[in-house]
This record gives sequence, structure tokens and C-alpha cells, in this order.
Amino acid sequence: MAVAALDRAGISYRLHHHPPVRTEADLHLTGLDVAASAKTLAFCLPDDRLVLAAIPGPARLRYGNLARLLGVPRSALRPAAADRLAALGMEPGGVGPVCDDPDVQLVLDSRLAGTLFCGSGLPEVSVELAAADLARVSPTALVGDLCGDDDR
Repeated sequence: MAVAALDRAGISYRLHHHPPVRTEADLHLTGLDVAASAKTLAFCLPDDRLVLAAIPGPARLRYGNLARLLGVPRSALRPAAADRLAALGMEPGGVGPVCDDPDVQLVLDSRLAGTLFCGSGLPEVSVELAAADLARVSPTALVGDLCGDDDR
């Protein structure tokens, strides 16, 4: 779970407990500011690498941008299976960008800033932390424009 990774990195955070959130339509149940949130999408690449891509909550991921940043074709991006996420201690609705597993590639949108609310691994708990601290948890994190025009 995210808490252990944050504790290992010595990062300050706050947990928010709320009814379980499974879909974007459930976000209002958290009572947190969606505009100050980071949503995380999980992908598995053909070489079996797991990728966690974090973008601002209201934004839409441009798959072409993510693929270019990872150096793979867009067709290589496949949704991560629930069992892969479970191995990281993450459940659907709780996927978040806080992960210090060296086999996981974290990719952060350059627009993430200020104080953020993000998944903790559990659908009923969100983490509040400084956006600048996300890259401290995963030293191999990539940062780039994941939400701008992707030349479709």
C-alpha cells in the first residue's frame, strides 16, 4: 500500500477515509476536491513492465503522449490486469501513483502541482500529499506532457 512506500521515503501525507470509489462517477463520494486530484491509470507493456501514469483528475490521458515518453508504440499500452495491481497492494478504484517497486515505471504529468489527493491502493482511502513528493517515492519516475495534443 502507498502508506508503506511514503513512510520508507520519509514523506509527509494525510489519509482521507470515505465510501469506496470504483469509478470516476463515484468521485463525489470522497468529498475531496477533484480539481486537486491525481488519477492514475495502470498499463502493462509487452515486455511485462507495469506502468502507472498519473494525470490531473479532470484531465484526459493522451495515449500517444504516454507511449512516446515510454518509447513504445501506442498499441503496446494495455490495461493492467487486476492481479498485477493486487500484487502491488492496489485494488480497482484505489490505484494510485505512490509506488516504490523498482519493477514499476511511474510516469507523472508535468501539470501535477501543489497539494494532491490520489489513490492509496484501497478504494475507500485517499492520500493527500505534495505533488513534488511523488517523484521522491520513485526515483526512476518520468515526467512529461501526458494530456496535451498527441497528433491524432
